[in-house]
Amino acid sequence: MASKVASRYICPLAAAAYIAYDRSLASDGLSDSKTTLGRKRKIPTATVGSSRSASELSGVERWLGLTTLSKFDSSRADCDSVGVGGIEPPADEYPYFSHWHRSLMRKHLSREVFDDLNGKTTTNGYTINDVVKSGTACGYSLPRNMGCMAGDYEIFKPFFDPVIREYHDFSPTSLHTTDINPTHLKSVPDLDPNSEYVLSTRIRVSRSISGFPFPPASNRGQRRLVESVSKRCVSRLTGDLEGTYISLNDMTNAENDDLIQRHILFDNPNEWAITAGLSKDWPDARGIFMNVEDVEDTPDFIVWVNEEDHLRIMTMKKGGDIAAVFEKLARGLQVIEEGLKEEGHSFLHDDHLGFVVGCPSNLGTGMRASMHVKLIRLSKLEGFDQMCVRMGLEVRGKHGETDKAKSGIFDISNRHRLGFSEIELIQLMIDGVTELVKMEKQLASGEEVDCTEKFQKV
Repeated sequence: MASKVASRYICPLAAAAYIAYDRSLASDGLSDSKTTLGRKRKIPTATVGSSRSASELSGVERWLGLTTLSKFDSSRADCDSVGVGGIEPPADEYPYFSHWHRSLMRKHLSREVFDDLNGKTTTNGYTINDVVKSGTACGYSLPRNMGCMAGDYEIFKPFFDPVIREYHDFSPTSLHTTDINPTHLKSVPDLDPNSEYVLSTRIRVSRSISGFPFPPASNRGQRRLVESVSKRCVSRLTGDLEGTYISLNDMTNAENDDLIQRHILFDNPNEWAITAGLSKDWPDARGIFMNVEDVEDTPDFIVWVNEEDHLRIMTMKKGGDIAAVFEKLARGLQVIEEGLKEEGHSFLHDDHLGFVVGCPSNLGTGMRASMHVKLIRLSKLEGFDQMCVRMGLEVRGKHGETDKAKSGIFDISNRHRLGFSEIELIQLMIDGVTELVKMEKQLASGEEVDCTEKFQKV
């Protein structure tokens, strides 16, 4: 079994989790053998489109994301559901939490909130148990400390409102402002023309396509439709944005590994992605668009399809010319959205939540603008991290969210997503990185810098 599970698309921890759940399949009365994710497992005789109700599914089936799905209503233009369905919940289904469970989900999922929402479902059968599955299964060290993924923000509003309020400091009645016009930026020079301190710049945005469920709630057919629509939209890109789309199914092992190693392609699913429902049918209907003809070349405009979001669109460039990077991103977004409108879709957007995506941390702009900045001296000072927080910046290791190494090269990005426009956040990045480089230069020249009192909280 282990040799079958350990394919190139499943990490060791995820494989171990699947093996553990395989052992309990026999006791759940499952029959018929199918191959999924590079291995054989037992699945229920009744699958998608069957008459079996959600309440008849076993715990193992729900963990694996095998829910009965109603016919998708393509007229629905927001989130996942056309109404609130219902299942009869058992007497007590409140999740077990230990001291290892440390997330916003754990903090805000009270028994009262859970009991109120338990039994409510989206059209695709997504329940509050699916919403919190990643947080209950993985416990801690969760991406962005969330522990939840949305199937619908309205149906599960009593849970999501306090999570969103705490993470974004954004009230349920506040309105979000969107501004992706590069001409609204202040006139700024390249922050570091010689790339002495600012090594590279990257901006990415998350987008959902209206009319489709979020990825954790999508079935195989819906995911394939998202890929088909996306391929037609990126084929409209011309000039310096024109390129090639490749499905993961069409990649060789070497191509897949090479693109991941070069930080061009998203990684294969880990245990969090599996429990969150993001790895179903992997790698089917996942792919990448790059504005190059040869996969061995390095692109500077990329679109990921059906990873954590329907689309993740990003641009990057060596050095610190963030205005140029933002301008290219805005052009690409405009072409893709025009293509979506011709297909009868759009980027999913709401006056309150901005661009609506599955992970609550990416609501609003869905944007992360980042620069790799060399701050060897400044980073060693007391209060450096706290000062960056007051400046509205987030500090990571140079390889991103899970990289904790302090090499002196840092990934500096905007902390905020919701409640600030794209222009405001890009300008904050420009001003903030300019100040950080200035302080690093002061230290290099022998001047003193005090991080503990600088800057007010944004």
